[in-house]
Amino acid sequence: MSDMDRGEQGAGSPPRRRSGEKRAGRFWLFAPFALVAAVAVAWSVGWLLIRDRVETEIDAALLREASLGRTWDCAGRSVGGFPFRIEINCASLSLERADGVSVALGPARALAQIYQPRHLIAEASGPMRGGDGRIAVEGDWESLRASIRGLGTGAEQVSIISREPRLSVTGIGPVPVESASERVEIFARPSPGLAPERGAVDLVVRSVDTAAPWLDEMLGESAPAQIELQARITDLRGVASGAPRQMLERWRAAGGTVDLALLDVEKGPARVQLSGEIALDAERRPEGRIAPAVAGIDGLVERLLGPDQGMNAAMILQALSGAAPEGAPAGLRSLPPLVLRDGRVFVGMFPIPQVRLEPLF
Repeated sequence: MSDMDRGEQGAGSPPRRRSGEKRAGRFWLFAPFALVAAVAVAWSVGWLLIRDRVETEIDAALLREASLGRTWDCAGRSVGGFPFRIEINCASLSLERADGVSVALGPARALAQIYQPRHLIAEASGPMRGGDGRIAVEGDWESLRASIRGLGTGAEQVSIISREPRLSVTGIGPVPVESASERVEIFARPSPGLAPERGAVDLVVRSVDTAAPWLDEMLGESAPAQIELQARITDLRGVASGAPRQMLERWRAAGGTVDLALLDVEKGPARVQLSGEIALDAERRPEGRIAPAVAGIDGLVERLLGPDQGMNAAMILQALSGAAPEGAPAGLRSLPPLVLRDGRVFVGMFPIPQVRLEPLF
């Protein structure tokens, strides 16, 4: 074959790709997979570092608590949740305080997403037992879940929701105080618009289908109760440690108040709504002023006035009641304000005969 023929043949064949171009093509083919692998390795290493940091912080927090007389025990503690969250699990959780206060729960866990570290979710199982040597508390529930937003910022918002909680308290009277509900919701947050140094908290509590023997006896009605509380508690800063009595005394001495926006109790045909302000006097008894609105409580009024009064409760209510508060449910009528003073409850100048307010501690 002549040189001319070989040249013509070479000119008609496709050009050969250089080896560098082949390597570049392979790189872009596998680069996404390599990048994903690198990110996975980096994420895994980062998660392990965060887990170790959490373990260290837990140990440090437990030491601080022990130095303050509070001993926590998280039995069988483990930290997991890979890859997107940190989860702390306890086979059981308990707290023992130097002042004799104790509380014990069943299995518990707390978790936070890696990308939302200031939003903590906690769950606990029953039974729960606690007390201070004089008062004993026992409880159980179908489920109990708490959510804390803004953790560590000083502006935390807390919500607690429990399904089918049951509670029994002994030591505060001759018989146990018991209650059971279908659902209980608690919401708390720092009060907006008040100076932070007052340590005020807005609180909302709702209890659905609540059965309580003491409430049955008070209202003379056995139907399940629907209860809602809306209140602001002031001057809580600096009272979060110590025995319950010490905490209440510091709160009282600081001038703490419960600003009651609404306490609404509906139980069958009976309904009571209260609003006002309550504090503790020097003898640790409730004091303040409460505005009531009521319906269907003739039996309660008869018990409060006593059998020797010989007056019809319905007539008394009719004589005392006024127009319903604005926005109140149908059937409610306003009563004169109740004044809590010197361990008594007054309607105007007249004390309610059967009511005595005892010191809380």
